[in-house]
Amino acid sequence: MTNPHLNPLPQPEGEEDAKRLARVPRLVLTLSLISISQLASCESTNYVPPVTAKMASANSRRQDVDPSTHSTDAQGRPSLPPRRANTTSLAKLHEGRTLFVHRCIECHTLPAMWRYTTKDWIEIVNSMSHRASLKPAERDAVIAYILAVRATER
Repeated sequence: MTNPHLNPLPQPEGEEDAKRLARVPRLVLTLSLISISQLASCESTNYVPPVTAKMASANSRRQDVDPSTHSTDAQGRPSLPPRRANTTSLAKLHEGRTLFVHRCIECHTLPAMWRYTTKDWIEIVNSMSHRASLKPAERDAVIAYILAVRATER
């Protein structure tokens, strides 16, 4: 006669019990992997600020001059004084954010916005735009979004 305290695991009494017990380690392994992946993703979660009206106005305060906003005379001299670049539209910033989130993350995690300088960001986006299949207008939208975030988070 066996001591029930020495063998605490229930012994399968039928084929159904045996199948059920065989599934337990697989279930435990699956749940463990899910838990580990969830914990690991917490560390690499990317924060990409939502677009706000403050971003659009902050971008318009930059002192950039858009050369396409003035005309030249026959000698190539500006006939009108250059105007500041137009306010970046909220739609362009939304497009830039969407492209930044969806295209950039296909290859790598998104770095923190303050990790690089404004000049670095422009160079980074320009150099990676072909990999992300960004058209020039889409590349400009991504750059506008990043610069707007940096301008409002100072």
